[in-house]
Amino acid sequence: MSSIIHSLTETLNRFLPSRNIPPLSQPLTIALLLAPPTIFALLPSMLHSYRTYLSLGPGGVPYNFFGFLMQYPLSLLAFGASDRRAVPPPYKRSAPREEDVVQLYGRASFFGGDVGDGDGGGGSLLPQRRGDRPSVPGFPIVAPQRQTSMQASGEMVERMRRFVAALAGANAGVLRGGPSKLEGVGSEAIFLGEEVVKKVPEYMGMAKREIVHVHGEGSSHVTVSLVDAEEAVAKGWAERHPLSGVPKMMPWSYIMVYAPRDDDEYEVWKRFVVAGCRFVSGGKEIAVPQDE
Repeated sequence: MSSIIHSLTETLNRFLPSRNIPPLSQPLTIALLLAPPTIFALLPSMLHSYRTYLSLGPGGVPYNFFGFLMQYPLSLLAFGASDRRAVPPPYKRSAPREEDVVQLYGRASFFGGDVGDGDGGGGSLLPQRRGDRPSVPGFPIVAPQRQTSMQASGEMVERMRRFVAALAGANAGVLRGGPSKLEGVGSEAIFLGEEVVKKVPEYMGMAKREIVHVHGEGSSHVTVSLVDAEEAVAKGWAERHPLSGVPKMMPWSYIMVYAPRDDDEYEVWKRFVVAGCRFVSGGKEIAVPQDE
């Protein structure tokens, strides 16, 4: 076999321009031989993944083939991406710096009892979510993270967006509202106000001051405490983002909360949003507005 590869390498080198292209080595010849059948074998899978990527809509990365190709290097960073629903998380991160908010508050629950009780460290009464989890495409799609089943109605999504805007408005200074900088396609978001923390906590990574945003199909991303994130995953309300906990990327407790299917689940979803704002603000009192 080696003699055949050697002869083929010499034959190919005779057809290459001698000045500009270095001669082929035997390993490179083998790679050239294997490339076409490998590409042919992987093409159906890649096309299916690309169609799935496009079906999720714009969000976060370029909405084209270049954005799709970005998924592969991103997926290499996504430690535990295949176990986004595992409890406890299937990976460990180094402890954050002592002065970070996560070190001070990350082991406390911010759900409290009722959504408006203002209890920053009380025990959680988060119920178990009913039924199965929705479908969420996995490898190689890291972003955008969306659910493709059990999506919320348009009316529910508008209700969620109104609450996010109202919550930011009711807590001016502590919070501020505006378009998501992570999604960049009209997702309503809440940010940590500059008056609360001058320097963004290091653990927030690329999220910076962005605490929560709502997606078009009704799911949302929110950063909560470590305890609340683990409980949310354990009780079926959420799953981790593939890049959560990756240094300099996304917060440890950056989770995707599934779309509310009814009024009861909407009330639970509000608790996630408020808990995230309490946590990232370092335990500030958050005034909760009534729905319109």
